[in-house]
This record gives sequence, C-alpha cells and structure tokens, in this order.
Amino acid sequence: MSELSEKIIFILNPVSGFFNFRRRKVEKVVKQYLKQENLCGEIRYSKYAGHTTELVRQAVEERAKAVVVAGGDGSINEAARSLVHTDTALGIIPCGSGNGLANYLKIPSNIKKSLQIIKNHHVKEADVIKINDHYAFSLAGIGIDAMVAERYHLAKRRGFFTYMRSVFIEYANYVPENIVIKTDNMEIQEKCFCLVFANSNQFGYNFRIAPQADLFDGYMDVVIVKKIPFISAPLSSIKIWTGYADKCLYLSSFKAKKVSIVREKEGVMNIDGDPFKSEINVEAEVLPASLKLIVPTTTR
Repeated sequence: MSELSEKIIFILNPVSGFFNFRRRKVEKVVKQYLKQENLCGEIRYSKYAGHTTELVRQAVEERAKAVVVAGGDGSINEAARSLVHTDTALGIIPCGSGNGLANYLKIPSNIKKSLQIIKNHHVKEADVIKINDHYAFSLAGIGIDAMVAERYHLAKRRGFFTYMRSVFIEYANYVPENIVIKTDNMEIQEKCFCLVFANSNQFGYNFRIAPQADLFDGYMDVVIVKKIPFISAPLSSIKIWTGYADKCLYLSSFKAKKVSIVREKEGVMNIDGDPFKSEINVEAEVLPASLKLIVPTTTR
C-alpha cells in the first residue's frame, strides 16, 4: 500500500451548529490557515445526510494524512465511520450544538486554537463501540436520551435551550423500559429510564453521564439510570453536570468489552446525538484503538 500523502481534507457541514455566522467564519479561517501555513489541503462541503461519509471514504482512498471535520457529534460520527481501521487521522473543529466528543477531548471552540491542534498532529488511537451495524464514537443510549435525541433532531432550532426543552418534555412522558443486560460473567434485568454505552464521558453541553469513561482504555462504561423522582431531579442534574454522576443514587455503572441487550420491543437508539432505529436485540462491542484521532498534546 502506498504511503500517506501530506494532504489534509477539511469537511464543512453547512447545517451543523446554531449560528450561520459561525459556519461562515470557519470557512474563512480555514482558507486563511491553509494559505498562511502553506499546507497541502482543500475544503470539501457536505451537502446532504450521509455525504460526509462518502467524502471521507474518498479521502481515505486518496491516502490523505488527515480528515478534519467542522461540525458536531453527528458530523463527526458520519466522518469517523469511514476512518475505522484506517491510517487516516480525524481532526475536529467544534461547530455543533453540544460538542460532546470535542468537550471530552478538550478541543477548544476557538477556531484558530483548534487548527493549531491540527497543525501539531498529535495522534492517539481511540476506541470505537460497534453497536449492531452502527459505530458510536462518543456514546450511545436506549431510553429517555434516545427520545430526547429524536425530539431534538426534529426541532426547527438547535442549541442548549431547545435541548433542555426536549429533556423536560420527555422526562414528563417517558415510561421506563424493562431491559435484560448480559455480559460474559453476569446478567441483569432492570427497569431502565436510560441505558448508556459510554466511550467518552458526556452527551454534550458538559452533561457528564459517565465521568469515569476513557476513550483510550479498551472498555466502554455501561451506565444504568433509573427513574429519578421529580423532587430529586435538580440535585441529580447538578451532580451529573459537575462530573459526579457516579455519586447519584439513581445511577450505576460498570466497565465491559462486550454487552448484549434484550429490549421489550424495537424502538429508538441515540448514537452520538442522532436517533437511529433499534432492534430488540442489541450487541455492543468495543473495538480497541481502532480510530486515529488528532488530539491536544496534553491528552494522556
């Protein structure tokens, strides 16, 4: 196989994020960056759902050194699907709403600072969670988080307040689901308000559901959330937002490499912030060190 080229492909998503001026600014700054740094790179535009995956596949065939995605967790997922088990690295310019994976990696929202990380090209091999026929690079979930993802996905506007509105509506209406959880050495049956497969620690907006999750440890954190009584919801939410979800009485978690799930019925699953159809039987497995990520030099 031929050596990687020095080419860097920047993929801009024209619909990611909340403010149009942010997207225009990213394009302008990236063009200036390529010119000033005299880099072998080009900008390509994602025009429809799934197009980012195609563009990245093409970049891999061209043996690009890196693909840099300007977007949110959904755009990152679309890109990274084509990068699993390849030599092309993924870089991130946070331009989404929640930016869960970027927050976890401490990639700044400042465009020039995130481009400096790309220039440094410090690469680490991250784990990926394969869930049936899908990949999750940050986290995936069954339960209220999936319903929130579906409602948020259908909303006309994005942003923190739209997200919280979706949370409040689903919290009031969602009925916990009986789920059987199996690993190699145990079987649990729980009435789950939410079941999360966590590769990184958060949904986005620093809502850290799995504070001990580690993208590079070869495990996923499986988080089981029971229905939180309304009176306890404010304190529990504060614990989750401040990184102390593991101190919440209604959450429990364990680490695993492979988990089998049996649901009551088919439904919706949240994968990196986007809703997907879920079968009754769900198989989740960690693929260790299978995605090359460009991360800050401080990343351990």
